[in-house]
Amino acid sequence: MQPDGQQVQAAVEAMRADAAMWRDMASELRGAASTADALDLGRRQFSMIADQLGMTELYQQVQERLVQLIGQGAETFEATASALTTAAAGYEADEAAAVHRLHNIY
Repeated sequence: MQPDGQQVQAAVEAMRADAAMWRDMASELRGAASTADALDLGRRQFSMIADQLGMTELYQQVQERLVQLIGQGAETFEATASALTTAAAGYEADEAAAVHRLHNIY
């Protein structure tokens, strides 16, 4: 049994709400990436021995990787939101076309 217009509309609204949630979370991740990027620690923050052992460089590498991974997460969340928005638009268009065809039949 095919869904009726109200069911399609409910599904479309749910997809759009989910897309908004994914976009909000992408924004949160972008903020987290920005914060992580600003958490610089250099020689002055590490002891001389830790710096000599490479901790400063290791910290910078880990920080860069973390910022990169968080950024990729934000991109993935944004892509998920876009896919949901596209699907919702497709369902709406299909429903509108089906309703239009029905009106032309009668």
